[in-house]
Amino acid sequence: MPVFPNNVSLRQLRAFDEVARQGAFAPAARELCLTQSALSESIRQLEEALGLRLFDRTTRTVGLTAAGQAFLLDVRQAFESLEQGFQNLGDLAALRRGKVRIAAAPSVLAVLLLPVLPALRARHPGIEVDLIEDSAEGIAQRVQAGSVDFGVGAAHPAGGDLLTQPLISDAMGLVARLDEPLLQAGRLVAADLAHLAFVGLTTDTAISQLLASAPGMPQSLLQTPLRLSNPQLLFEAVSLGLGVSIVPALTARHPSLGLQGDLGFRLLDEPRILRRTLLIQRPRRALSPAAQLLFDALAAQVRTLAQFEGITPD
Repeated sequence: MPVFPNNVSLRQLRAFDEVARQGAFAPAARELCLTQSALSESIRQLEEALGLRLFDRTTRTVGLTAAGQAFLLDVRQAFESLEQGFQNLGDLAALRRGKVRIAAAPSVLAVLLLPVLPALRARHPGIEVDLIEDSAEGIAQRVQAGSVDFGVGAAHPAGGDLLTQPLISDAMGLVARLDEPLLQAGRLVAADLAHLAFVGLTTDTAISQLLASAPGMPQSLLQTPLRLSNPQLLFEAVSLGLGVSIVPALTARHPSLGLQGDLGFRLLDEPRILRRTLLIQRPRRALSPAAQLLFDALAAQVRTLAQFEGITPD
């Protein structure tokens, strides 16, 4: 267990270091802006607390004892560590360095988080960012364990007493090849998709769970023979003609959809299904300056995406 006398102060250690540096009390007192008597009293109290003499004093000079010489090395090493610690804190506060870990759903990473990183890296190249793809349950568990600074995703019972803050809502819609007539329908209801081959996401995803709980969903959309674990794979499957799918408007902004070039998206009129994406944090844990910076950039990206139909900032 660390031992540090309660009656030894940083001021006394500074006084000891300066007297050793100057070799006399008078110049050390001037450097520390103290009276010579106050400095002498600080050294006396330090020696008394340690139970050893640190200086041999004569009328003209002050020299370190053997114990003082050994202690001076330790004191100066401790001061160097403290100075480095203060420098590190200053760097963190000034955003010259830092590390941020975020767990989020795949579409959140691709559409909300990745686009803000080029500008952030240009302004703050010393900040490291870890983006971790996970399900709603996994995000909650990572935040709960403290392995990430915050999560972005849907609410999940595994979150327990985690703090959640609404971030963005988006409505569900049909994603299909451009030659699918339903993309041009005047009104689109889920029942219109019952006769089509359907590609779903795996049941551990928040999107799949939302569809399962929505009213009036055809069974063929819920018990599909093909399920995939992330939007990029889903879009590939739709592009290959394996079926159509239903995804939230934010997911439809995934870069993979744009790269396909042969896919389209339109909102469902009925049922109107909203996905709510939340900021998820541990209670009583403030964000670090670097994490707060990234969250602010994330919030700005949310406002940018609000121009697209079906996406609403919360």
